[in-house]
Amino acid sequence: MPVTITAVECTDLFVGTAETPRQVLRVSIEGPPTLVTAQGPGVRGEATGTGTVDVPLDLADIAPGSELPVTVTAGPARAEATVTVAEPGWTMYLISHFHYDPVWWNTQAAYTSPWELLSGDATTRPLWERNGFALVDAHLDLAMRDPVYKFVLAEVDYLKPYFDQHPERRADLRRLMERGQVELVGGTYNEPNTNLTGAEATIRNLVYGIGYQRDILGGDPQTAWQLDVFGHDPQFPGYLADAGLTGSAWARGPFHQWGPVQKNFKAAKDDATLMQFPSEFEWVSPSGNGVLTHYMPHHYSAGWWMDSSEDLAAAEAAVYELYRKLKPVGATKNLLLPVGTDYTPPNKWVTEIHRSWAAKYVWPRFVCAIPREFLTAVREELAATGRRPSPQTRDMNPVYTGKDVSYIDTKQAQRAGEVAALDGEKLATLAALQGCGTYPQAALDKVWRQLAYGAHHDAITGTESDQVYLDLLGGWREAHDLAAQVRDTALDALVGRIDTSGEGRAVVVANTLSFDRTGIVSVRLPADLAQVRVVDDTGAPVACAVDRGTLYFRAEGVPALGWRTWRLLDGRPDPLWEAAEGLTAENQRYRVTADPARGGGLSSIHDKLHGRELLRSGQVGNELRMYEEYPQHPDFGEGPWHLLPKGPAVGSSSNSGQVRREVGPLGERLISTGAVDGLGYEQTVTLWHGADRVDCRTRVIDHSGADRLLRLRFPLDLPGTLPVSEVADAVVGRGFALPDVDVAEAPWTLDNPANTWFGLSATARVTLTDPEGAALGERALGVAEVIVPEPAAAADARDLVVALARAGVTATTASADRSRYGWLDVDSNLPDFRIVLGGPGSNSAAARLLERAGAEYAAVLAARGRVWVPADKPLTEVWQPNADLRDLRALPALVVTDPAALVADLDDARIEAVCAGGLPRPSGSPITRAR
Repeated sequence: MPVTITAVECTDLFVGTAETPRQVLRVSIEGPPTLVTAQGPGVRGEATGTGTVDVPLDLADIAPGSELPVTVTAGPARAEATVTVAEPGWTMYLISHFHYDPVWWNTQAAYTSPWELLSGDATTRPLWERNGFALVDAHLDLAMRDPVYKFVLAEVDYLKPYFDQHPERRADLRRLMERGQVELVGGTYNEPNTNLTGAEATIRNLVYGIGYQRDILGGDPQTAWQLDVFGHDPQFPGYLADAGLTGSAWARGPFHQWGPVQKNFKAAKDDATLMQFPSEFEWVSPSGNGVLTHYMPHHYSAGWWMDSSEDLAAAEAAVYELYRKLKPVGATKNLLLPVGTDYTPPNKWVTEIHRSWAAKYVWPRFVCAIPREFLTAVREELAATGRRPSPQTRDMNPVYTGKDVSYIDTKQAQRAGEVAALDGEKLATLAALQGCGTYPQAALDKVWRQLAYGAHHDAITGTESDQVYLDLLGGWREAHDLAAQVRDTALDALVGRIDTSGEGRAVVVANTLSFDRTGIVSVRLPADLAQVRVVDDTGAPVACAVDRGTLYFRAEGVPALGWRTWRLLDGRPDPLWEAAEGLTAENQRYRVTADPARGGGLSSIHDKLHGRELLRSGQVGNELRMYEEYPQHPDFGEGPWHLLPKGPAVGSSSNSGQVRREVGPLGERLISTGAVDGLGYEQTVTLWHGADRVDCRTRVIDHSGADRLLRLRFPLDLPGTLPVSEVADAVVGRGFALPDVDVAEAPWTLDNPANTWFGLSATARVTLTDPEGAALGERALGVAEVIVPEPAAAADARDLVVALARAGVTATTASADRSRYGWLDVDSNLPDFRIVLGGPGSNSAAARLLERAGAEYAAVLAARGRVWVPADKPLTEVWQPNADLRDLRALPALVVTDPAALVADLDDARIEAVCAGGLPRPSGSPITRAR
């Protein structure tokens, strides 16, 4: 039988020894075993065999990436091929894990109980999934039997129940930790959705997680293991660093839910190089603190699926294919492959791959490992090569936009509990210091544990089943009521120390915040006290009103973390509200007008201080908009964690409504009622005297049907502004949402949660002049891409990236040769401008940009070290559903040759730049033009 060569494949596999590795050329032949040779300039090798023959190559000292022609012979057969010189030294760390959600489709109790009671035909769960206790047993048992096996344990919500019930296994756990076979990761109570909780709730989550793992179980938690969380608060990495953690690893945030490799919408991209930065980077918060982070490009389940391979060879092939996909985005020659998914026991092939692969190849190594070993190897290689990780302050949101509204009472309950807990802690501390009793440590400890539990990414997000939802409500209720009891008891004790003697009855108003406050106070009057008037602590009368037994008055200047006393005297109070003529309400700052012909929406919001209208001409504010939704996503097949609008909305302005005006001693208000698409609503717009705000409240008072999404729309006319959001302990710029889409065609609406407020403003600005120094205007800066000349230069941009973040501008640091940030098919959010570091001689992106912009821009850069290159089109024309902003002229760019000077210029969150040409036409531009 003649010998034929059917295929020649150049691999990046190496045999031999670590000191003298030999790259493998894989040759497929048909026929009897024969000698196979490969020879060419600087390359030679031979091996004997049939079928698939691995030919070890001797290569001259040639740089990796070089391509060498070779001639392959097998008997009389001959083939020409190319050898691409590979680089030895790569290691992929196989991290065995299981992801555990105690509050998703089942309750914590059910997740830790025997699942043999469930169907064994895969109708209620995949057959490989195990309950929480069985999982811990399975991983511990294998590690005790096999010294090769290593794995992680993470969350308190299964660790504590397990080790409480099985204390005898703590010795096994500690023995395995001493042997380096298990690492306690997470450093948090669970995997919290930090973009829906307050800063203190996140801090307590860390305190409880680290405390249990370190002080109870004896571990050394260093890595935040946040696999499945639906985005992250921008300050989270700073909290991790402050808590003493040194690393993090997770799968969701900078890109859509399944990452750049797997399918998100329609077809999978299957390309990790769509990422703008390496899979290992320094994740930095606006505080400037951060941790080394691994992002999982192929998601946290990537390595699990080879469990179903028919044999070891197939499993090895699957792992090698994953290695090839992950390799292009590794920051070093160390890669992480998560081997596990939801509720999974040990993978049946992982230890065999560890052994069999090492027996065949010296590089790449596939080794069972723990995250600490992987991150240590990354740090050591970076240090050895004189590099630092790429700094990223990117906003890791939004992911699963439905999580912010589904089961909205989960968010309200968590927030109510957090506020009551913080107030209770402050007041109880003061009461204890005043000798009013002991500090209620046990009650508040339980409050924060319940709130940590409720912060889980499948709890507060409302993605859980109905059964879990009902189970969670009891925990939030207990947290709130315990905290409220602590708060009220401490406040009663403190008020008891205040001298309230004097005429009439005293009303003490307390302020638990860190700044002076003024606002409307409501007090439920006792039955024997209906006719009252109010005076302040100087005896001056205070405007007040009584409505159905509740007294209202304006409390002025209550000091920070202090109190002020008012007195109730006999007198006839005014009613809170009385009917009045007209459709306009006003106070000292604002004047608003409602239009009954357009559903009672606001036809005008006039700012009296600045003498300008805030609404766009001819449009309606406070408009209720109704969207029909799909019952589940038409492409994803998922439900409550997505927003699912079918397309343009029906607005309340399309129908007429009723408007009435009411006035009182404390303010004025407009009450509008109407219906939109079968839904009845009532809207109350209140302008309190002395307050620089307009309060808007919308109630749904009647509706039928299902799968409806409601939004409120305020078309504000505020040139030169962009969206900003207050997050936990910071304010950052964010892009506009894209609400009026059909998610079957454009699934990424870019809705984002805020902590307590959001608005149109600017956290930072650029002031623009022409080359002669004439003012052109100002441009708001929201979200940046910082383009450095090459990957190794990314760390040099850290000072700039941190300065931007401190000014509220999150940034993605990318090199000129990588994918650009701004493709909504992949990126979870979009930038609105770019900063290019280096001139055309050092940064290829700058060279391409300036070549397209024109010689006058290059001249300004050469003369001044900084030039603003406007975009080809206004932002509103490119910020569209399914946007692709990767083109260098799609967004304005600031080209800078002196980054240190730019950092100094950012001190006041305002930078200066020269624009050589004209600015985009003003329509839809975030530019305020000079006048």
